[in-house]
Amino acid sequence: MVWNGLKHRASGWLKPLAAASLMTLAVTGLAPKAQAQTVIRDTEIERFLHKETRGILTASGLNADQVQFLLIADQSINAFATSRQIIGLNTGMIGEAETPNELFGVIAHEAGHQAAGHTVRSDEIYQAAKAPMAISLGLGIIAILAGAGDAGVGLLGSSQTFGTLGALRYMQTQESAADIAGVKALERAGMSGRGLVEFFDKLRNYETFSNAERYQYFRTHPLSRDRVATLRRLVEQQPHKDAVDSPELIAEFSIVKAKLSGFLDHPQKVFMRYPESDRSFPSRYAHVIAWYKQTEVKKALTELDQLLIEQPNNPYLWELKGQIYFETGQTALAIPAHRKSVELLPDAPLLMVNLGQALIAAGGDDNLREGIDRLNASLKYEADNSFAWNLLAQGYDGLKMPGQARLASAEAEFYQGNIPQARTFAVWSQKNLPKDSVEYRRARDIVLTTSSLMGIDPVEEETRLRR
Repeated sequence: MVWNGLKHRASGWLKPLAAASLMTLAVTGLAPKAQAQTVIRDTEIERFLHKETRGILTASGLNADQVQFLLIADQSINAFATSRQIIGLNTGMIGEAETPNELFGVIAHEAGHQAAGHTVRSDEIYQAAKAPMAISLGLGIIAILAGAGDAGVGLLGSSQTFGTLGALRYMQTQESAADIAGVKALERAGMSGRGLVEFFDKLRNYETFSNAERYQYFRTHPLSRDRVATLRRLVEQQPHKDAVDSPELIAEFSIVKAKLSGFLDHPQKVFMRYPESDRSFPSRYAHVIAWYKQTEVKKALTELDQLLIEQPNNPYLWELKGQIYFETGQTALAIPAHRKSVELLPDAPLLMVNLGQALIAAGGDDNLREGIDRLNASLKYEADNSFAWNLLAQGYDGLKMPGQARLASAEAEFYQGNIPQARTFAVWSQKNLPKDSVEYRRARDIVLTTSSLMGIDPVEEETRLRR
């Protein structure tokens, strides 16, 4: 696999086309030079963010169910918001936050930008992503070589929506408005704003002594001494200024940080941060991932099995076990592990896709039928998951159902933005589908929609199709 014209050595252990917990993203950086970046999809981390920030997002005047978190696998410190209800967080931002309150303060600030409509440029740079490349399971990562220009950057959004982000340069008045909105949202959610002040103050001090490229946040969110001081005075006037994170929340946040470190950091760095003498759950979780990355599979599985004895109902541990088995070619062992993760968390579409992929890879009519069922179930939650549609096409081909297979391919191409290819597959599918079937009507809808997008008269196309 080639990212940015070079093999991605830091994550070279990830095996191409080995995974399912993902969606389609095209990314160019918010860095000074346009560059490809990776985007993470992970059920455990996404659910943590959605659950713990619901109060903040609602207090900001946003629909919490519609806001999407976009995780950029980049150690630079950055966050951003778009008008398409996406809040983006670099993994470096999460890693730099010492407490959940610091991270939630940044999210509240970005939600303030979003609620105030400070992200209109994102619509100007919207572009569809192309050709997803599946790489990992538990921490689903995909990367696409970006071909954008200098400042504007496009990316296709997450599981629920097409989204865009841009290297937005905010006016100081917008920053102040977002500061105030963020503090008020935190207060209404019963949280302190001190985390936001402390985080901004820490970054402002770093700005003087550190490489600016690592702290990209300064480029879009200038942090002056006066601004931080004003923000501090505002926070100290709030009734919930002394609120602290609960031990349970701190524990959850520690797990998120350990998981990100395990997957994204070099194993040597992981073991420096989490020494083997540290027998806490986050530390051992990171160890399992790091050992697996070092191809010490037996050691990783031994520790993972011990964790499962202690937490048998943890779906993410079962997901990780399924990932390790699948990516080491032990598909038959991956299936029961992924099935257990789905049983424990039945409304998680990415876990369903993991299981569906393993079943499709195993082959055999029974596995293919169940795999198709699992993938269709996942698409009820995330209808635009092009990877799931591609897996469906493989499953239907295995069962010698060419009409359904080509229709699934048409759906995949459509959600990737490949309009001519989607139209071609939809036309082919109609030749193998009963004209009175739901599938045929869906194929016709795709043909008419794509024809219109391609400048083909939809009325003439409808007439042609009825002949």
